[in-house]
Amino acid sequence: MKRKRQALAPKVGVFGIGLAAYWPQFEGLKERLEGYQRYVEGRMRELGAQVISAGLVDTPERARSAGDLLAREGVDLVFCYVGTYATSAQVLPVAQRAKAPMVVLNLQPTPALDYPRTDTKEWLANCSACCVPEIACAFARSGIPFRSVSGLLFEEQGEQGRRAWAEIREWLQAASVVRSLRNARIGFLGHTYPGMLDMYSDFTQHHAQLGVHIEVLEMCDLVDCVRKATEEEVARKKEEVLETFVPADPSADPIAAKIEPDDLE
Repeated sequence: MKRKRQALAPKVGVFGIGLAAYWPQFEGLKERLEGYQRYVEGRMRELGAQVISAGLVDTPERARSAGDLLAREGVDLVFCYVGTYATSAQVLPVAQRAKAPMVVLNLQPTPALDYPRTDTKEWLANCSACCVPEIACAFARSGIPFRSVSGLLFEEQGEQGRRAWAEIREWLQAASVVRSLRNARIGFLGHTYPGMLDMYSDFTQHHAQLGVHIEVLEMCDLVDCVRKATEEEVARKKEEVLETFVPADPSADPIAAKIEPDDLE
């Protein structure tokens, strides 16, 4: 059985938000929100992400520390989990310092409130959506691009939960592509077909926009690599080629031919 080729795991930052002023007033609220955040981080790990947690940010000072942490870790993407109301001054510094794309998670922990039994503490544990417009406004006025995911916190709660986590999966997959490109090294040998002006590449833009490294090869470089390759390295590369590319079916095209083992070697 062929092994499945593994993409690089995305490295994502996660921070929750709340207000420090709430904790002395509402016993257990902070712990409850931290539990929700642990669930979010745990699900992302289950989906294959490397999660860098900046914890629950509840003051502007902690926001600056969280942003510095995520910048040091070099995360590909940052998720802001909105656990309860918090001022936008506790979110903006993270984005400014982390310097990574931002996704705001507006995930409601329950489908609906039991209004006759809901007090201020219960409302605060469920008011994920109330400050998302404020955060969006602060980002827009600061020129910081962002996206948001809205729905239910727990995937098993129904369609709104499944849809939200499907969207989060897509963000993690996108972050994986970014990390793979930034760590990729692509060799370039020869030139494109003469006259096909649309095919010429600007390697500076590849480096600048994607972070990928383009190694421009001379024929002597290729000969040197071939001579140094061991049998084990050649076998691994053959396996990778056959896993990545589908060999042509000779019956599909009159000029197609089955790949010969010697040619592949």
